[in-house]
Amino acid sequence: MIPACIPKEHLHGVDHMGLHASSCLIVGAGLSGLVAARTLKTAGLHVTVLDKSRGVGGRLATRRLGNGRFDHGAQFFTVRDPRFQQAVDDWIAHGVVHPWYTEGGHTRYRAENGMNSLAKDLAAGLSDIRLDAPVQRLELANAGWRAVMADGSTVDASMLLVTAPAPQTLVLAGSALPDELTGQLRQITFDPCFALLVELDGPSRVPAPGYTRPDAGPIAWIADNVQKGISPAPQAALTIHARPDFTRDHLEDDLATVQQSLIEAAEPYFGESHVLNAQLHRWRYSQPVHTTAEPCLFSAASVPVAIAGDAFGGPRVEGAYLSGLAAAEVLRQHAR
Repeated sequence: MIPACIPKEHLHGVDHMGLHASSCLIVGAGLSGLVAARTLKTAGLHVTVLDKSRGVGGRLATRRLGNGRFDHGAQFFTVRDPRFQQAVDDWIAHGVVHPWYTEGGHTRYRAENGMNSLAKDLAAGLSDIRLDAPVQRLELANAGWRAVMADGSTVDASMLLVTAPAPQTLVLAGSALPDELTGQLRQITFDPCFALLVELDGPSRVPAPGYTRPDAGPIAWIADNVQKGISPAPQAALTIHARPDFTRDHLEDDLATVQQSLIEAAEPYFGESHVLNAQLHRWRYSQPVHTTAEPCLFSAASVPVAIAGDAFGGPRVEGAYLSGLAAAEVLRQHAR
């Protein structure tokens, strides 16, 4: 649980141009965007969050297939920074988060109802989240920022935060961003990933604690969501992520063919169980590869704009959380 947002009546008014005097447009309702939105709203800013998806969370993604519940993006998170530890302690106290297992001296935490429940917790209390709202482009307008939506409508704000992956950010806003930001964004790259969800008719042979990394082949790792504690027993619910090189080699191949290849590679972990349902998802921007050490990018050269996400300060859930905090703080300092 994040501290409650302040009431609407405490927000700043609207200036002569029709913009809220301290307003922020956030593109992306993933972890960084939601953390920033909560932080800015608590500070008294008017915040609007736009996302092209039907739900919040980005790669904090949880999906149902048959009788199973699957985390098909991020599987767990670890804690190293005391600021993130404070949030995790609060989540633990409210039953949102639980330890899963420990490796390398760090506890792997999982969310009670899947990783997407973290995003839903952060989104609670945010009154202006607009889902299924694809942005066509971002531009400077009215001494602020404007999002031009796919349906032709527009959304204006005095400041902008973009948390989409760097290649998408450049497509949306590249021509309006300062040169120093576009140069840094072009250096950020991502690995793609095929994520396969498989529901079995019985238990799997994935070893305890429900997570394994095959030594060879196209599979990077397999997680058993039943052993993990988010999917009901006894039918196994497996999340299978392909290796980056396999994904790149087959990114535009027929998805049914890719799915069958991954199922065959995973069969030793099925044991005596059989496939009931399977579904393949293609993450084009899965894992940041070339990142920046800065927790976010920011410029106030013309109108304040920040860029945040898990490619800033470390490609982990914790990194995305801290990036959202950093972006919110620098934007708060520049609020009119």
